[in-house]
Amino acid sequence: MPSMARTRAFDSDTVLFAAANAFRQRGYRDVSIGDLEKATGLASGSIYNAFGDKAGLFKAALHQYVHGFVKQRLVVHAGEGAALEDLEGLFITALEPPLADGYGCLVANSIIEFGNAEGIASKHIDETLSMVRHAIDGVLKRELGPQASDAETTHLLVLYLGILTLSRSRTPLEAMAETVRAEFTRLRQLRAQRDDASAHANTP
Repeated sequence: MPSMARTRAFDSDTVLFAAANAFRQRGYRDVSIGDLEKATGLASGSIYNAFGDKAGLFKAALHQYVHGFVKQRLVVHAGEGAALEDLEGLFITALEPPLADGYGCLVANSIIEFGNAEGIASKHIDETLSMVRHAIDGVLKRELGPQASDAETTHLLVLYLGILTLSRSRTPLEAMAETVRAEFTRLRQLRAQRDDASAHANTP
C-alpha cells in the first residue's frame, strides 16, 4: 500500500504564536529547544520534523508575527482612509497590552539582537520597516497633503520604534504616551492650517 503523509497533530497558528512569544521574551540566542518545548507543548522531535530546527521555527514564528499581528495593527490604525487620530492609536496601543508587558516587539527586539547583518531575521525586519513606513506615509500624505515630507515619516517611524524599544526599559509608559499625544497635537495643527489654507483658496 502507498504510504500516507503524516498530518500535523497540532494547530500551527497556536504553536507559532507561542514560539513567537518565547522568542520575544528571551531573544533568539537565549531560547533553547527545551524552552520551546515548554512554550509550544511540542516535543523536540515534532519541532524538528515540522520546522527543521530552531532557526526554522524562529523564521516561521517571525513570519506569522509580521503578517498576522503587525500587519493587522497597520490595517486597523493606518489602513485605507485612516486619519491622524487612527494613526495616533497605533502608537498609543503600543504602550498597552499585549505589547506593554515588558518584552517589547519581536521585530524591534530582532533589530537589536541581529543588527543590520544579513541573517534569519533580516528579510522580515526589512519588510516590516517598509510596511510601517508606507502606512505612516500614506496617512500623512492624506491628512497633511502631498507636501508632507519624508522627514516627517521618518520622524514618526523613529518615534514608533523608540517606543517599542523603550517599553522594555524602566521608562514610564505614561511619559511616552504624553510624548505621542504632543506629537499628534502638532500634526493636527498642521492639518488645521492646511484645511484653513484650502478653505481660503476656495473662497471667491
